[in-house]
Amino acid sequence: MMGKLSMSRRLEVGEYKLLRKIKSPKQFDLFDVPNYVLSAILIQKTVEVVKRKARIYDPVKVAERIRRGERIDLPPVMALRMALKGMGYSKNEISNMLRNPNEAGDFEDVVWDAITRDFVYSPIAVRFHQVKGKLGENLIEETLNSMGVEFKREDELETRKTPDFLLKEKISLFGYDVKWIESKFMFGDLRTHSHYWRRQYFPYIKEFGKGLIVYWPWHVGTPFSLSGEIDMNVHFEFGRLSRERFLKALERLLNDFEKRRKLEVKGDGRLLNFLKGLGFEVRVRQ
Repeated sequence: MMGKLSMSRRLEVGEYKLLRKIKSPKQFDLFDVPNYVLSAILIQKTVEVVKRKARIYDPVKVAERIRRGERIDLPPVMALRMALKGMGYSKNEISNMLRNPNEAGDFEDVVWDAITRDFVYSPIAVRFHQVKGKLGENLIEETLNSMGVEFKREDELETRKTPDFLLKEKISLFGYDVKWIESKFMFGDLRTHSHYWRRQYFPYIKEFGKGLIVYWPWHVGTPFSLSGEIDMNVHFEFGRLSRERFLKALERLLNDFEKRRKLEVKGDGRLLNFLKGLGFEVRVRQ
């Protein structure tokens, strides 16, 4: 699997507003935009909804509504977490159920359904998001090493707030003279950029000078960053899956993705949509 940095790939504001209306990975095929870009936009939209609505829900009432079969406007795992909390389960007990659905007792079916539909908050999805973030950093490190550029990683620096890569000397990269690089495996909309500008980018500029931000899944509006490209193609073959095999297939694919191997998997429609939600470009074998 190859990765590369390139000049800015950005969406115009109007395009971005259109894509923000996406509600499901099932709609991804309607747009001529890579799945990892659409996934990043949908995931950020989902996280915003959770931040806005989670506080207004009462866990006990959520549990009652779920018992009555009512829909909760939250991602499946978040809704389940809240319902179980309303039933008196501890945070550790809930986390164990999500990691080990076979041990969830009467809730086993509900847990399986939630973790195989939620590509944002299910344990396997959370692990994937961590892996792709690390992969983006590794690809930048490889690029700098290939250029003979000396740098220090964030964990090698003693100061508290530091970028992912602090360069020993300024370099010209894609027409920019930079002293540091920050890697973000998220879509760079203006809200996201403003949030990190206050928390990270402006303090970096004050202390170290100008730098570059890499938004791997593109960005919108002003070309304030570079973009990166990572091969996320999955060769997919339809076949029946048990619950256990569903998670094993995902684990194997995640391990291959982390090691940049060719990605191949056999699964059902639910797995296909889950992979799209994670941002993979699914190539179905005929």
